[in-house]
Amino acid sequence: MISIRKATTELERMDEMLATLTTSFEQAIRSTGQYAIELNASDREVFRQHLESLRAQLAESNDPETWKSIEASFRGELRDYRDKSQEQLKKLHGEIGAAMEALQVFGEAVNASGADHEVQIRAAMDRLTALAGVAGLNELRDGIGTAVKAISSSVDSMRRNHQVAVAQMRDEIRLLHTQIDVERRSAYMDRATGVWNRQKLDSHIGALIASDQPFSILLVCVRNLKLLDNRYSKTLIAGALKALLQRFSVMLGENVVVGRWNEEHFAAVLEDSSTAVSISRQATQRLSGTYSVQENGLSHSVPLQAVAGVVERQPAITDPVFQQKLLQMAITLNGGSATAA
Repeated sequence: MISIRKATTELERMDEMLATLTTSFEQAIRSTGQYAIELNASDREVFRQHLESLRAQLAESNDPETWKSIEASFRGELRDYRDKSQEQLKKLHGEIGAAMEALQVFGEAVNASGADHEVQIRAAMDRLTALAGVAGLNELRDGIGTAVKAISSSVDSMRRNHQVAVAQMRDEIRLLHTQIDVERRSAYMDRATGVWNRQKLDSHIGALIASDQPFSILLVCVRNLKLLDNRYSKTLIAGALKALLQRFSVMLGENVVVGRWNEEHFAAVLEDSSTAVSISRQATQRLSGTYSVQENGLSHSVPLQAVAGVVERQPAITDPVFQQKLLQMAITLNGGSATAA
């Protein structure tokens, strides 16, 4: 009897601990959404909605596997919101820096362009002031003094208005330049992954060959990409590829050009060929695996099967010959077939 009572007490204690843990986890999720810093109103609203969905799932389930899934989704939401916030901060820092630079240019331009005009008007005011000082009639003196004050006030007002107008115009021009740069870059980017597209990649390779520079292409093939279309959305597949490319970029280091060679293949241009083979081995070992990607507030695991190879360009090899070597490597990596570019 004592053992049964003890076991019952232990079960009640465990149930109480589970309820406390569930409540604490729910409160943590709710508080995270409530106190999220707002850098973009729509992003924060979506973030809160996703967290509220996770909290509701948590309240309805005590299954360990569901808890693990909710935990993974929660971490994924935090990661995504952090990345979006960092991007917003980066954009704000750039805009503030550009605005400061623009204001400095505005001030210098206004001072330079309006200096002569201001000198002339102030010289005229000095003459009027001198005339007012020697005039005998009080009315004349008062009238000229009033005119001097009015002209001086008008000059100051004109200068301020001119500065504001020029500043606005310069800011509009800066924004237009920024938009043009974004559109120009987007013409050479792969929309799904954000790396260079085939056109830009071939242009860069062609320029290196034209200057007869030695280099290597590290080609990475995602072998199961077509099979993923039947199981995952385009958003999840694109997110997994972006995660793979981020991992790839860390391996390559800064200033290495990466582009999408075709649907399944990604290429990195290594101007230092001495490390190409070792990086290729690392890529084959480290890029394959399961990538956690967020969609609609839930974490999904997307498996990618990656394999890498190297094509070295030696002096005197022409562009067509080198492109043929790349195609042969792509076919080899993909197990005997390659998607047309």
